[in-house]
This record gives sequence, structure tokens and C-alpha cells, in this order.
Amino acid sequence: MPYCTNCGAEYKQGAKFCGECGANTGDAAAAPAHPARTGAAPGSGSGPEVELWQGKPAGISDRLKGIFGLNTTTYTITSQRIMVKTGLIGKDIEEIELLRVNDFSVAQSIPDRILGIGTLTIFSDDASSPQLLFRKIRKAQTVKDILRKAVRDEKIANNISYREQI
Repeated sequence: MPYCTNCGAEYKQGAKFCGECGANTGDAAAAPAHPARTGAAPGSGSGPEVELWQGKPAGISDRLKGIFGLNTTTYTITSQRIMVKTGLIGKDIEEIELLRVNDFSVAQSIPDRILGIGTLTIFSDDASSPQLLFRKIRKAQTVKDILRKAVRDEKIANNISYREQI
């Protein structure tokens, strides 16, 4: 990524102003690019939506439902949004844009740890679903890391940064 000549902070290639000090970046097209950021990256807001992870609940009762084809809940993380699809006959789909995600946490009880599952809670500023739960998913910590990277990539692609007031 290119660096600001005024304050030395990194900024997104193609940005006209530095996100830290607000200085004009000059000719952004002539600035050197980070090799991993060339082309349409999967996390870029302007690129196509790419599925990063998909799973189902994996608790004991969910595994029994899966045998009979009744485990109809599906969790999906893409490069732009998070989706939870539920329902056998009628379908209910909850979505949160990655740009709205604020935080996430993983909870595991002792039986969950034995089974290798956990519950991922996603906190957002979405009006319809401020908390979204991925209940009893396999490798919950790994899924949290995938989600964290996707959120960071999407926010970088859209020039969104956090600033805390002290």
C-alpha cells in the first residue's frame, strides 16, 4: 500500500486524501501498490461477491436432524455479507452487511468443547438484527477468524476506519 508523504500513514491505493491527516495524496495512480492488493481481491467492495464459508449447526440434535434431512439451517459468510437461512417449508433469511459488523464472540461449554463446536455471536448496528447467532457450528474459532478477516477487508475496501475519542 502507498504511504502518505505528510504523516507517513498507509492509505488505500487510489485514495485522493490520507485517512489520518487529510493531506492530498497527489497522483494516487503513480503510487506503488502492495502486490496482494492488485486486481479485484475477494474482499473488495467493488469486486464480485465470493462465498468464504458455509456451514450448518452440528450439535447432537442437529446431527440427528441431518440424518433425516431436517437440519435446514444454513450459515453463510461471503465477501460482502453474512446470511442465516432457516425453515423447512417456509424460508427465513437474515442478512447483515459486513460493513455493519461491530464485534463478534465465541462461546463454548464443556460438552461443546468435547464435540468441537461452539456458538459465534455477531454484534452489528443493523436495525432488524443487532445480534446474529451461528449456533453450534464446527470450528467456531476458525470461522470467527474468517469473519474477522472478511470484515477488515471489506472496511478497508470501502475506506471505513474506526477512531476512538479519548
